Amino acid sequence: MKNASPSIRVLALWLAALMVLAVAAVVTITLVNQKVFGPERQVSTYFDMLQAGEGEQAMGLLDPAAPKGNALLLDDEALKAAVAPIEDFQVQPGREVTDGKVEVTTTYEVDGKQHQTVFHLTRTGRDWLFFDRWAFAATDLPEVTVKADTTNEVRVNGETAPLAKGTAKLPVFLPSVVEASYRDKYFQGAKRQVVVDSASAAGTDGLALTTKPTQKLEQDIDAQLHQYLDECAKQQVLKPAGCPLSYDTEARVSADTIHWKITDYPEAEVGPYDGGWVLRPLEVGTSLSLVEQNLMTGAKTKNTVEHDFGFTAKLEVSGDSVTVTPVVGY
Repeated sequence: MKNASPSIRVLALWLAALMVLAVAAVVTITLVNQKVFGPERQVSTYFDMLQAGEGEQAMGLLDPAAPKGNALLLDDEALKAAVAPIEDFQVQPGREVTDGKVEVTTTYEVDGKQHQTVFHLTRTGRDWLFFDRWAFAATDLPEVTVKADTTNEVRVNGETAPLAKGTAKLPVFLPSVVEASYRDKYFQGAKRQVVVDSASAAGTDGLALTTKPTQKLEQDIDAQLHQYLDECAKQQVLKPAGCPLSYDTEARVSADTIHWKITDYPEAEVGPYDGGWVLRPLEVGTSLSLVEQNLMTGAKTKNTVEHDFGFTAKLEVSGDSVTVTPVVGY
């Protein structure tokens, strides 16, 4: 180049500069294609939509078959609540499975435990000749089944979900955290949670809530039993009407000497039966004081008799009311 003319040297410099620019352009296009238009970016955008509660836009990206069941967890606050427990969400570099198809693995934590969800995407074309266009592979949304006995609605991710025959089916986005619970005045079901990080994680059994009586129900039942037995004890007869209390004797007894006392009230125990609730058999402790007169000698004897009596009671719970109906047979 020493002997080259100035014009040739200028041309060489221009060619070198153009080559550098071309290489830089290729590198830039490649980076932009990966970072801005790559499948990983699609996954990140999708998760951002979930966090924002933009379920309709997320559905547009996935384009699944129309979900069945209750769409409660697919939009707005319930959707936000479904992804709120997900922490440290990371999108890993995509891995090419076949030509034009990749799988993108995401990793994250829920309650300190590691989880991962794999997404499959397909190249569907190019924009502006250089930039790949990616779409999520067609797939149905997983479905979580929530079950509960003796109630017609539960709380799922803070929202009310009605049940049909004790069951609700809720389609969800991947990944999601579904939490179900139940509580009203008389019954409650402890919280249950499932992390749906794959279609199979939704499970077939889903979230089954086992309800149990609240302390308020037991208190209200006890109050009715106490009132019932107190009324029985007020009757100055040997066999109070409609009551489990009774005393048999061949002696003559004056009514004004008969005094019943409840010494041990039954403790209500409520249990499930045939889709409803029943009271376990009850037992009441009593003390009876009376004066018995011998029919042969006429002698009078003051007696105190202690005895336990068993009985049952029907339980009806409707909304905010409970009714206890004792059943007594001799």
